[in-house]
Amino acid sequence: MLPSDLRQRPSGLSDVRLGLLFALVLFVLAAWPLLLVEVPPFQDLPNHLATAHIVAHPALYPQYVFNGFFRSNSLLTLWLAAFGGHSLTGAARAFVAFVLALNAVALPFFVLRFAGRGALAVAMLFVWPLVHSFAVSMGFLNFASAFALSLILLTLIDRQRESPSLRKGLGITALAGLVWYAHPFPLAVVGALVALHVVSRPNRRARIRAFLGMQLPLAPAGFLSLLIARQHLIKADHAPTFASAPFTYLNPWELAEHLWLDVSGALTRWGSMTIVPALLLFYFACRPVNDGPEGREGRTQRPLLSGYALAILAAAYLALPVMLSNWNYLNCRLVPFLWVGLALRLPRTLPRPIVVLLAACALSFSAVLAVDYVRLDRDRAEFTAGMEAVPARATLLPLLFKQGKTSDFTASLTHAWGYYTLAKDTSAPLVFAVERSYPITYREFPPRALIPPALDQFAERNGTAAQVCQRLRQAPDDAACAAAWRALWAGFWREAEPRFSHLLTWAIPAEARPMIPAVYQRVFAAGELEIYAREARPGAGKDDRP
Repeated sequence: MLPSDLRQRPSGLSDVRLGLLFALVLFVLAAWPLLLVEVPPFQDLPNHLATAHIVAHPALYPQYVFNGFFRSNSLLTLWLAAFGGHSLTGAARAFVAFVLALNAVALPFFVLRFAGRGALAVAMLFVWPLVHSFAVSMGFLNFASAFALSLILLTLIDRQRESPSLRKGLGITALAGLVWYAHPFPLAVVGALVALHVVSRPNRRARIRAFLGMQLPLAPAGFLSLLIARQHLIKADHAPTFASAPFTYLNPWELAEHLWLDVSGALTRWGSMTIVPALLLFYFACRPVNDGPEGREGRTQRPLLSGYALAILAAAYLALPVMLSNWNYLNCRLVPFLWVGLALRLPRTLPRPIVVLLAACALSFSAVLAVDYVRLDRDRAEFTAGMEAVPARATLLPLLFKQGKTSDFTASLTHAWGYYTLAKDTSAPLVFAVERSYPITYREFPPRALIPPALDQFAERNGTAAQVCQRLRQAPDDAACAAAWRALWAGFWREAEPRFSHLLTWAIPAEARPMIPAVYQRVFAAGELEIYAREARPGAGKDDRP
């Protein structure tokens, strides 16, 4: 069992102080590895840094249009613009610390509100992966901050449900606007939970009161979310899509797997101990308990997060696609909400061996996270070792035949080209700029083969003839298939070679190296990194940017 001093109020320790104490522990466990590296090794973070660099230097990047700060999914961009003047990487590390602190604070106070003090200690043993979550490791920092803010928003809405007031309503409106600014998806989840609560009221009068007090304050942010969704779904002319189909789904095994993967913030397989709280969460939250007289089967009745509401969220997770109109990990963003909902249904006591096991998992994950930060930072250093071989303002084409090295659960080097953009003002052909809902967009789209998603996947998908033959379902030694592979690369270089003065390759197979046009000469090679420079062409412009 949990020690009694964790289940009962210690003398002089209020709920607020107890919540802050747990928040401090959660924050330290997740954040101390930040002290070991210059920049956290998150997959998408270098791309966001490149975006901020372009926003700060519009004269160097006339091919992009800045869409302004008043749009959803822009909290990180605003932060970097406000605090990144001296060092974008330093501002990014501070933002990561802010996001971790926000989640560390939101989780215990959310549990205090919806499950009570007696449930706090047990719940914290299960929700610690949500602080340094999958969204953080992937660099989805806007979503990670919006998730924490949405938990705080739900606590405020529940207080409004209990004792409505104009002041609380205005606070809900303001906080909902902040959630929208960080990311619209968590706001949509909050809106759906509130709407479900409103329609489930027993009579018309109660429904009207719930709507006016709880749903109406969300209306301004909800309207803004509809606008941003429309802007994202209705594509600009020639805008690319990330998938051949308008939407894609996970298979049943992947749906089960992502219930763990999309919470776990592990970077490598050594951090897989997060599977322990994942499995035990489902076991203990779903089994009947008898902790006291409150609620059916000893469980407290929880407005906004009833069992019916969680069932609706689970059904939405199963029904929604994983990819919709360039929105990746769409249904997976519901998983953190399912975790916190299940955490509210945990028993208030656990067998002591289970407590020891969960605490050991949290401590070991923190230690492994630090090791992985340093390990992946070495990968970044290897990737950027060719910095001196790339001149300022070069038009640099990154071709990654592998999008990571040490990482297992993220592709940590996918956007590491962004560090060349920061240091050398190089071109940024893989920057997030294909959607009108992004901070920046192209003034005029380059050829389709030279913008995401075609470009960022081209080398990895077509590194060898065998890969192409496999897609075509032909034998690897088929001469026609090999010819098709060579023609594929020839067509690619017809578009790319005139536009890029320098080439960066990572983990290029020996078979693909002869496909590089002879006009590119290798000027640097170390480990899996190679840098090529194009021979000067008569009449070539000084700044032939794509």
